[in-house]
This record gives sequence, structure tokens and C-alpha cells, in this order.
Amino acid sequence: MGSYKDNLSKWLHKSSFQEFIQHMDSFFDDTYNQFFKKKPFEVNMYETETNVLVKAILPGYSRNQIKLAIIGNQLRITAEGSKAVDNDLYHTKEDKMERTVSLPFTISKENTKAIYRDGVLKITTPIRKPNTSFIDIDEKTD
Repeated sequence: MGSYKDNLSKWLHKSSFQEFIQHMDSFFDDTYNQFFKKKPFEVNMYETETNVLVKAILPGYSRNQIKLAIIGNQLRITAEGSKAVDNDLYHTKEDKMERTVSLPFTISKENTKAIYRDGVLKITTPIRKPNTSFIDIDEKTD
């Protein structure tokens, strides 16, 4: 019975599951951005044995224009600011972009680090093993 639990736990947390989540996030982000005519920014995610590294490409933004929020198992990256535009209608343009990345575990605020340099936001968070518990099923006989 122990091997069943181990195999199920491994199956639930394979990197293919993470790839599935990443594709779903990308689909919904792209659909949302197309609907509201917003340009998404590039986000890449890498996994090592101990950490997940998320890189967001945000050229033209300053550190103060970027916000990073942790919501359970999601990272929400928002870049918002105004840019100078040489146009007859207006002189500055407000610009806001947002992406959400889901991970297959709850993200630790204390252990997550973010660095912004040369237009690239790098976020590193340790991989956490989920607290998976199983419930015994009783067999009822008539």
C-alpha cells in the first residue's frame, strides 16, 4: 500500500504537471491580454533540484514600477508606469502589464527572493514538497 501512495505522489508532482500548469497560465494570460489589447511580457520558468527560477523580461521599467505578489501557489508580476509619447493627443501614456505564474506548491514569502537588473526580473523560490495526506477508505459489507 505504501508504494501506491509513493507512486501517486510522484505522479502528481512530476515536471509534466508543472508544464501543464505553465501552458494553462500562458493560455489564459494570452487570451486575457488579447481581449483587453494588452501586450504580455515574456516569462520563462526553470526548475533545478532545489529551486524554481522565474525570469520576466521587463525592459523600459524601473524597479519602482514593478510589483510582485504571492497568492498561495501563484506569483503575480505587474509592471505599471507612464511612458513619454510624442503624439498630438497626449504626451504621456499609461501602460500596465500583468502575468500570473502558478506553481504546484504554496510559495514561501520568507524564502522567495527577487532581483531586477537590466530589464530582467529574476525570482527564485525553493521547491516545497506538498503536504499530501491520504484518507483510509473503509469497506462496508452488507
